[in-house]
Amino acid sequence: MKKLTYCIILICLGFSTYGQKFYVPDSILTNVESSTFEYTRTIAFNYKIIYPKNYDPSTTYKVFLGLSGGNANEQIVNYCYYTLFDSKYLENYLTILPLGPSGRPLSDIDSTEINLLIEDIMKRQKVTDQDWMLAGTSMGGFATFNFANARPNLFEGIITFPGGLRSEEISEKWANYKILLAVGELDEANWITLNEETKSKLKGKVKSVETFIIKGQSHIISPEYDIDNVYRQYFMEGGSNE
Repeated sequence: MKKLTYCIILICLGFSTYGQKFYVPDSILTNVESSTFEYTRTIAFNYKIIYPKNYDPSTTYKVFLGLSGGNANEQIVNYCYYTLFDSKYLENYLTILPLGPSGRPLSDIDSTEINLLIEDIMKRQKVTDQDWMLAGTSMGGFATFNFANARPNLFEGIITFPGGLRSEEISEKWANYKILLAVGELDEANWITLNEETKSKLKGKVKSVETFIIKGQSHIISPEYDIDNVYRQYFMEGGSNE
């Protein structure tokens, strides 16, 4: 566990200092909007919004929450959208990408903050009150299970790239969850082990849980990798393990 904690710290620093390698073409961000709300006198929550394809403001949409790694600053969130959270399988979802408030990783925000974020989304957007989807990478991958615990009746599934359970309890309200635990083929062995341990803990307690090896990739996914390989595995039966 100490070694995994050390790896997590290194990856968090990697996401925070990757600098020029986080380049995102302007064309990718054309349809990305931003929203802010203050939940204390000194702290604001910022999040990015991508509206569904052929968006109709009179239609109610399911939400896809994409949780970025590191401290989820704007540069990291943009890059995670570019490489992880922009998929043809999400075209009918309203996509929300939170930034880390006050520079904190999303895995550090508590249930009160999670609920404030969710309530703000519900207040401002025409969205469902169930069947939302969670996905996260690294610190955001850990955060997915915090979000699931804070609002267990809101979500229907989780994808991590990677992530996993730490000390979180598994709610009986997760019984209908579909979970895909993805990890890079070149990731540290501890992340792959965590995937398998998390699968073992969840098996029999959720609707389905599978692991997925992202071939040729390490912790920070390359823009050249077709991320639809992962989403295909989640959304379609018998997706290939590419």
